[in-house]
Amino acid sequence: MTTRVETVVLGLLAERPMHGYDLLERFRQRGMGFWTELSRASVYQVLKRLEREGLVTGRSLEGRGGPDRRVFRITRAGRERLSDGVAEMSAALEPFETDAGIALGFAHLVPAASAKAVIEARERSLRDLLDAVRTELDRSAGLRDRGRTVSIAMLELQAALAETELAWLPSIRASAGSARR
Repeated sequence: MTTRVETVVLGLLAERPMHGYDLLERFRQRGMGFWTELSRASVYQVLKRLEREGLVTGRSLEGRGGPDRRVFRITRAGRERLSDGVAEMSAALEPFETDAGIALGFAHLVPAASAKAVIEARERSLRDLLDAVRTELDRSAGLRDRGRTVSIAMLELQAALAETELAWLPSIRASAGSARR
């Protein structure tokens, strides 16, 4: 089974060879943090493991005015692992799971004022998320590269999910209220 971090790293390396910092920068430029998490430490750990497994190859380049860097290139086996990972992840039966969803699922068990505050806080955070996603979409509107179009579509998915949850919040408001009666 391919992990999420492996899939992200292999996917970005499939576009072009990069060193770890470039990979993290490409992740940031694409706004990928809106739909998946990736830490600096996990990237470097995965790069080392993928190299040991023969899924990427690395070569050291002398740093100009900075530290030496190791540039990684995906191998044929790495492309096969990426393909397998994409297939596995797309077919996985997983819920849209959030910590907020857990909190809202128990809103009927807390005092009415607390439930109201929880729902209002979720509404604010969804509106903030929508603002951030829209800002990211505006920022990246002029950028075009091989993966950017897909990144824009993924940002649009995040906006649609947030809008859908905002439209759904009145039903949880009503459900939490009626459960106390």
